[in-house]
Amino acid sequence: MKALFTENIGMKVLSLALASLLWVAVVGEQELSSSVSVPIEYKNFPKTLEVSSEMVSRVNLLVQAPPEKLEAGNLADAALVVDLSEVNRPGERTFNLDRQNLRLPQGVTLERVIPSQLRLRFEQRTARDVPVIIRYANTPMPGYRILKQEVQPEVLRVVGPQSRVEGLQSAETDPIDLSGILGESEFRVNTFVADGQVRIEGPSVVRVRIVMERIAQPALEQ
Repeated sequence: MKALFTENIGMKVLSLALASLLWVAVVGEQELSSSVSVPIEYKNFPKTLEVSSEMVSRVNLLVQAPPEKLEAGNLADAALVVDLSEVNRPGERTFNLDRQNLRLPQGVTLERVIPSQLRLRFEQRTARDVPVIIRYANTPMPGYRILKQEVQPEVLRVVGPQSRVEGLQSAETDPIDLSGILGESEFRVNTFVADGQVRIEGPSVVRVRIVMERIAQPALEQ
């Protein structure tokens, strides 16, 4: 028995060391299952159509990979690409989300995409003019009121899916603070449309002119 532990001790130590290194290498290369979130990239939008449904911006992927492959830096360029080039008429269209749509780094294996399908609704692109509504913040100085207000331009052209453009009533300015205005003042302010699927065509800045007047005080009774 003594010879078993004392003979060729150098070779035994070396063998043990090699076995340990091999075990560490095998364990280090074990793949993990993980869920990661990646952005959706839409490409080849139809020239005369607009997406009227809400557009999903990210999906979850169930993947397998060695731990180092799942680090954020390695997945920085991962994305799911949805190609809209075959959409040529209004209506709903379903897209399958699978490996063919996916851009993943080497060494990362896809198990499934959640959700596995995406449905978008397309409508004809349309445009129309909507009035600009002036918004105010705070109240006028004590003893003053608005005598006159003007906005130029009075209307803005908006573009988007037909149903959403037709449902939009106006564009609004950013709030203008009335608390420090005496006499006449002019402002250049941005405008906003409440529907995220509709956009303002051209410049969104308008000029607002406000004229304040002093409120006449009633004469004291004698």
